Amino acid sequence: MAPRLKLFRTPIGFHDAYVAASSRKAALKTWGADADLFARGIAERIDDPKLLEEAA
Repeated sequence: MAPRLKLFRTPIGFHDAYVAASSRKAALKTWGADADLFARGIAERIDDPKLLEEAA
């Protein structure tokens, strides 16, 4: 069974970068981050149903 994906967001200048990943670690890897953006308060998990619908 495939892992359940979660939606994460981080700002990249004027826009936000969204990624659907199985974990924070996977999201950071996808963004190519060399620091924990979640610990710094720069990235977050998105639970807003409207945004989740748009990402699907």
